Amino acid sequence: MKVSMPRGRAHGWGIAGEYLTREIGKFPPIEGVTLHCISGHDFRPMDPAAWDRINIGYCFFENDIEALRHTRRAAREWDFIVAGSSWCEYQLRIGGVRQTATILQGIDPANFYPQPEREDDGRFVVFSGGKFEYRKGQDLVIAAMRVFMQRHRDACLVASWVNQWPFSLATMAQSPHISFRMANDDCLPILQRTLHDNGIPLERVHLAPLVDNAMIRPLYQQTDVGIFPNRCEGGNNMVMCEYLACGRTVIASDATGHADVISDHNAFRLTEYTPLLVQDAAGNPAGIWHEPSLEELLAQLEYAYQERGVRQQKGGRAAHDMQQLAWDKAARQFYLIGNKLCEMAQFRK
Repeated sequence: MKVSMPRGRAHGWGIAGEYLTREIGKFPPIEGVTLHCISGHDFRPMDPAAWDRINIGYCFFENDIEALRHTRRAAREWDFIVAGSSWCEYQLRIGGVRQTATILQGIDPANFYPQPEREDDGRFVVFSGGKFEYRKGQDLVIAAMRVFMQRHRDACLVASWVNQWPFSLATMAQSPHISFRMANDDCLPILQRTLHDNGIPLERVHLAPLVDNAMIRPLYQQTDVGIFPNRCEGGNNMVMCEYLACGRTVIASDATGHADVISDHNAFRLTEYTPLLVQDAAGNPAGIWHEPSLEELLAQLEYAYQERGVRQQKGGRAAHDMQQLAWDKAARQFYLIGNKLCEMAQFRK
């Protein structure tokens, strides 16, 4: 069984491609079957040249309306489409895709595992991760931290927000919560200027550069709680799950892809939303996202600050829950699907 996916150590698809290629390669080969990266809402393979006798697509999408314009055709073209979340699978089934299932992204338990509590140095350190863009909601983090840092002089922010795609970074101009000015500049200076312009004291912020995935655990260890108020996630959010696996709890939206991993036991859930219609570049309806409540986010942040014991309890459960997401388990699920499709094809002969 071949794998046609990007490879890399600093972005989601690349990390998934690295691990799935390695782990699927440990199984006996299945000739004529390829697992593909589906790279857009039109459900086309990333590399059409890798098209095989039997083709399995792996997809993550956030614009459900846009995706539904293509699902009927995709159902005819693909032998099987694997969704990166139950939410995506639900949208696929609504759109007529019957050969589908959910396989969540994994974490590497050799690199992301329970860490001891951060040594008490008189600070309360909040982590926020994911590429800086409107969909991932870092504007909500900035708006909440602006108030929170004024209330609590010991509050600090660690942010891993580098975005390598300017078009995605520019979407933050849509935010009603912060002031954002796109510029022809590197990402880190843009982030520093954005934080400064929105009243965040830079001396209490650490903006992390882009690092290899294997090197990010020490960054998580330096923090007390994570914030992930994402408006929509097509997957289970790899960065958030890696953070949880280290025994750190999060304040996170519990909708779309997050719903597969977030619970009252392992996180401070955000549950209050306003439906948000998003449009494509041409102004057409593209998707329905979930706008979290800034007031609820701030309230949960305050509660997490006050209740250290609750943070510890949720963090312990988070580490336990995330160990179920190892990449070898995901690879086995893909392999079983490929094997079954191959057996069915031979039976039809």
